[in-house]
Amino acid sequence: MATNDGAGESFERDLERGRDENAPRMSNVSVGDGIGSALSSTNSSIMGDDIQGDLGDEWGPQHPCYPHLNPHVPVDSVEYATTRIIRVRRDWLLHGDLAPAFSNLYPEILDPAGISEQEFRKVIGKLNTELGETFNPYAGRNVVDSIMGAVTGWLWDDFGMTASKKKLAALEHWIEQWNTEIQKSMAAEDSGLVAPKIISLRQTGYMTLDIQIPDPEIAPAPSTAGANESRTALTMEPVPAMAV
Repeated sequence: MATNDGAGESFERDLERGRDENAPRMSNVSVGDGIGSALSSTNSSIMGDDIQGDLGDEWGPQHPCYPHLNPHVPVDSVEYATTRIIRVRRDWLLHGDLAPAFSNLYPEILDPAGISEQEFRKVIGKLNTELGETFNPYAGRNVVDSIMGAVTGWLWDDFGMTASKKKLAALEHWIEQWNTEIQKSMAAEDSGLVAPKIISLRQTGYMTLDIQIPDPEIAPAPSTAGANESRTALTMEPVPAMAV
């Protein structure tokens, strides 16, 4: 019977320290006689998602300045070819999972598109404040709406009497008004650029804040992405062969 000679040494390490980030995660490709499913790769979690330390440092879809293709317009439209989407991710530290909130990390690519850092933080502050008050389940009006919904068999909600629906409708109106004002300001400056546009939060399901800007024509960096990564690698020109 095999004995564990290092059993005493395992308790010398601080158990609250966690795993060493530099230690490789070995894949259990071969488990016994093939019983059970093995983890897919050494850089994937148990759910199959890639684990990366700094998602914002590497150029790719996770970078805050990455120009995504515009999924909010038809693929055969002119806007699809001439515009891109800058995606502001959720900030889960502000309200947790009680209310949507968006990161105030300024994507510098918005500056040449016509949105300054001050204006960006103004928009983020407005959205985070309004969404926090609207979705707060412990707010007095939201508690009353919940009680009235239960008493009336949720007819209170169906008739649009809840304060949350009215506040969300007002927030959508504010977004439309912001888009109109910045479009007028860009037209007054006669800069020749297409005005940026905030996509409706209902259209993105409150999961991201999508800002439509003119296509900056930034090509993605060449990548040697693995099978588990969704980035598309550019075709590289062949290296000329060296004469022997």
